[in-house]
Amino acid sequence: MKDIETGDLESLWRVRSETHREAAATADHLRVVMSHSLFVFLGNIAACSTLSAGLWKQVPQGLLLAWMGVMVLFSTVRWLIGRGFPQGPLSSTETRYWERRFILSVAVSGALWGVAGGLFFVSDHRDSNLYLALHIVSMCAAAAATLSYHRIAYPVFLLPAIVPITVNMIWDGVSTSKIMGFVLPFYFTLLYMLSREIYQTAHESFLARINSQYLAMFDYLTGVTNRRAFEETMEREWYRAMRERRMLALVIADIDNFKLCNDTYGHQMGDRMLKKVATLLEKRIRRGADLVARIGGEEFALILPDTDLSGAVALAESIRQDMRVSASRESDETPKLTMSFGVASLLPEASLDPGILFRRADAAVYEAKRKGRDRVEFRSD
Repeated sequence: MKDIETGDLESLWRVRSETHREAAATADHLRVVMSHSLFVFLGNIAACSTLSAGLWKQVPQGLLLAWMGVMVLFSTVRWLIGRGFPQGPLSSTETRYWERRFILSVAVSGALWGVAGGLFFVSDHRDSNLYLALHIVSMCAAAAATLSYHRIAYPVFLLPAIVPITVNMIWDGVSTSKIMGFVLPFYFTLLYMLSREIYQTAHESFLARINSQYLAMFDYLTGVTNRRAFEETMEREWYRAMRERRMLALVIADIDNFKLCNDTYGHQMGDRMLKKVATLLEKRIRRGADLVARIGGEEFALILPDTDLSGAVALAESIRQDMRVSASRESDETPKLTMSFGVASLLPEASLDPGILFRRADAAVYEAKRKGRDRVEFRSD
């Protein structure tokens, strides 16, 4: 990813979008591994039960029962946590929270199997040690099918699970155990390489789907979000503001005399002006929750959560002034563009139609046009 120079807003937009897409892909990875929680639970219960049955006469039974009890309790808690994974989209904060919980549970699971490889290894007992080693190997192989959907989950599980049994096998006096102990690292390395291939394939698949969704939400010419993204965001922010009892503001900005600009200077100049306006609007957005969208040919919108009318009007007025300053610096061969703004802000309520904010802002920009353009009008009723 290239470095972002100061003021390089196109690069900043691309990087920000890529960051969002990566976060969305991480959430998809988590969703897959969490969906396997029931199978992981049943697999752990079956594995620890058969291991305990096979070693019942070779190791202290109290120690074996204690380990099995901890494993059953942990597996049950892990399964219940997995069932609580949210079904809808995750924010970046939620993704990080669930990722930390998942990685911690994977590390504990690997450590518990590592404890089995250390506690239940009986020196010079070839058959029981091979039985123990094969169980741990089987668990590591089975884990590759599920944990590989996360970028680091499999090695977090694998390392603590295999180190004790591998060391014990190498240091055992039985030659068969020694040979297996030296072979195990190569086998586990192959499993790890396989897990990386699984992860990479899944990640590319998730990103391809997410990229197609993102591309459908952005305006190709200007790089800002399009009408579809505007409408979806507007609906989401309306209900969020209603839940949190916060103000929601909308600014509609319309380029004055844009058709005349196209007719006089050509469509290439018109496209340049649209990109310029989009860049200017993006530059004035300071918060991650704010959104700039191109909602028509020469019409843009700014969604401003948690913003009252005075704040939205002040922002619109500052953008209008910036546009005038920018126009004054243009050469005579470049059109001197101005913009008209319509502003509305309210506290969303269940009794209100969600479309009322747009209608008010649209009426305000129409009023600005009627009064001579290059001005800011607002609706407070």
